[in-house]
Amino acid sequence: MVAVARQDGARGLWRGGIPTIMRNMMGVGLYFVTLNNLTTLLKSSDGTLSNSSTLLAGASARSISSMILLPLTVVKTRFEAFELAHKYNGVLHALIVIGRNEGVKGLFAGLLPTIIRDAPYAALYLFFYIKAKEWIQPLFFDGSPAGKGIAAMTMNFSCGLLGGGLATLFTQPQDVIKTRMQLSRHKPMYNDKYGSAWQTMKRMFNEEGLYGFFRGSSPRFVKRCLGSAITWTIYEETVLFYDKLLRRRPSRKTDEQAVNT
Repeated sequence: MVAVARQDGARGLWRGGIPTIMRNMMGVGLYFVTLNNLTTLLKSSDGTLSNSSTLLAGASARSISSMILLPLTVVKTRFEAFELAHKYNGVLHALIVIGRNEGVKGLFAGLLPTIIRDAPYAALYLFFYIKAKEWIQPLFFDGSPAGKGIAAMTMNFSCGLLGGGLATLFTQPQDVIKTRMQLSRHKPMYNDKYGSAWQTMKRMFNEEGLYGFFRGSSPRFVKRCLGSAITWTIYEETVLFYDKLLRRRPSRKTDEQAVNT
């Protein structure tokens, strides 16, 4: 952080913020809509979700979201790179320039490692999150629904941190491979150093060893843990709020009918 601030000032610490916000806003919405539909589809007759179904729902929802929004991820990665950020005048301009100069390959650079990273991350995160809640909830709520103010928010946040941390440990190498491919210049007739996932893996291992696959693990660990915990806490509270709101509506209608009669 100090090195970035010295090189590019405080503004450099927030480089890539706009495409990050755009991607996260659309990505979270798309992910949860897809996840809800998949979990409903995969639930058994008694309304429960098996471990395999949980993993499948999480992986599928994140894969769909990541594929659709990958061009924004590429732009975010380019904006965050100091040597590339000055080449673009905004998100739309970056998408046009990358598409014109590098084609579809440039816009969807790192697709395979992104899916290989996001699918297991989301699957493991959802699995660890649900299992952590099943274990912690009875300790704090005596088996009753976890919907009691700050205690419930604290539980959701803690489970989110735990799930995010464990899932991040298993997906760090894929993230490094994805970032290298997205920073590479994918142009026709250009000797691309990171043209494919396999080429990137071989080059990194030969030049940097195993350590290269875990570069940047500390900031990613913090970002992923906090981001996932905050996202799921807000999601749980939002679902709880609207669930309470929908439950009140029938009672109001009943009261009005009783008064009229």
